[in-house]
Amino acid sequence: RELTILFTDLAGFSTFSERLGPVELTALLNDYLSEMTDIILEEGGTFDKYEGDAIIAFWNAPLEQPDHAVRACRAALRCQRRLAGLREAYLQRSGAALRMRVGLNTGEAVVGNMGSRKRFNYTILGDAANLASRLEGANKAFGTETMVSGSTWRLVSAEFCGRKLADLRVVGRKTAVEVYELAGFATDAAPAGWESFAAGLALFRQGAFAEARTVFERLPDDPASRSYAARCEGLAARAPAPWDGVWGLTEK
Repeated sequence: RELTILFTDLAGFSTFSERLGPVELTALLNDYLSEMTDIILEEGGTFDKYEGDAIIAFWNAPLEQPDHAVRACRAALRCQRRLAGLREAYLQRSGAALRMRVGLNTGEAVVGNMGSRKRFNYTILGDAANLASRLEGANKAFGTETMVSGSTWRLVSAEFCGRKLADLRVVGRKTAVEVYELAGFATDAAPAGWESFAAGLALFRQGAFAEARTVFERLPDDPASRSYAARCEGLAARAPAPWDGVWGLTEK
């Protein structure tokens, strides 16, 4: 079945969890997971599982949802905005500003009951799910919070505000995928500097690293631009040959 798959994770969870006792940590985590799961279910998502502070969910199964990609992206944005509204309260409880990374991908996967003959879960399996997980982690390289694959973006671009981040090669995959940052709904204004970022990205893909770095350094408040500026500095000193314009990750 074609699914849109969502993976989330709290940034720096292991660090701030050390500051809390097990009872306090459990209460905080249960509150956070309840808030996020309620939104996912309201958007028609199928909850898969929790893995610590991580959430896995998907759309378009068991019932068909023609707008599954839109529902998933809307859930991701709503979750991010709800967490932003709760951040101060969570800061008082944990001593850390909770931020969530989200990865979204649309593709074919096996969905159904999996496990042993005596114990099983209704879950998903396949490369599409693996990629969604990798995109969640790939946010770390760009300083972003919500990353979607090109296959998802092509289904939702009319409904949302976003920008292309990279042609990205994640760990464990040979082929690169287009990835986009999901920033808001179509009615929201694009953040300042996005046109300049697109110009810098075009130069980066051409291998004009010095020129691209100059463009990115004009956007110091944009985490993705700062990441690209540092990347360009390294590539200018040792440019790969041939250059294919792909950002290759070396860690999950």
